[in-house]
Amino acid sequence: MAAFNIEILAIGNELCYGKVADTNSFWLADQLTQAGGLVTKITCIRDSEQQICQVLKEIIEREVDFLIITGGLGPTNDDKTLDSISKLTKLETILDENTLEKISKRKNIPKSELPKNYVKMARKLSGVETIDNPVGICPTITVQLQKTTLIAMPGPPNEVKAIFKTHILKIIENSSGRRSQSTRVIVRMVESEIAPIIEDIEKNIDNVYLKPLVSEYDQEKGIPIEIISFEKNDMECWKLIEKTKILLQEAVEQKGRKLITSNK
Repeated sequence: MAAFNIEILAIGNELCYGKVADTNSFWLADQLTQAGGLVTKITCIRDSEQQICQVLKEIIEREVDFLIITGGLGPTNDDKTLDSISKLTKLETILDENTLEKISKRKNIPKSELPKNYVKMARKLSGVETIDNPVGICPTITVQLQKTTLIAMPGPPNEVKAIFKTHILKIIENSSGRRSQSTRVIVRMVESEIAPIIEDIEKNIDNVYLKPLVSEYDQEKGIPIEIISFEKNDMECWKLIEKTKILLQEAVEQKGRKLITSNK
């Protein structure tokens, strides 16, 4: 089963200053994984046109299937994502009349009298498809850059979630051709004891990933193990997880320890 590679790029000075948590990337990585994608890299950079263009070039050279961008499409001077994509692709930025109309109605201001900050959010790239924002103003930009489909969404988390669930999820699911499911078990061992068992299981079962969550280790309960499977559909994913749990339980019990099913 070929991997369907995706990178996530979060853009924003506030993220790099550590004043705002990058919750978008965390949420998107989980959603994209469930949709069958393999998130190979998550990058967080500043609102710098030079840096954005450089990182975009590097990602395109890696020939990932999809690049999901969040942030930098807003009304302020430091929102440079669209201009950076325009510079890289040589595509002109133009006004999106549908978005202008949407802003005009929402704000009850004639289009000709809209402030510059609203007009800035109504821009798109010439000849490039846009996706409507169900809860906000800025449209999502989609453009094909060689082998990579670039999808640029605004940064507010409520808009990211709405756009992804309404439009992007279907695109990823239709393109990946597979699904993913996960579960969690708890093993009454420490990491050094469970590590060789996990290594042996992963050698013998394809399309499954096991990770001991050391940060959640409890001296009395043990260590949680996340099990993630990739298969052609949800049913096959769960079959693979059950097979993995059986092998894990047998190996743990041979060591005189116990495996507990988590509530997650």
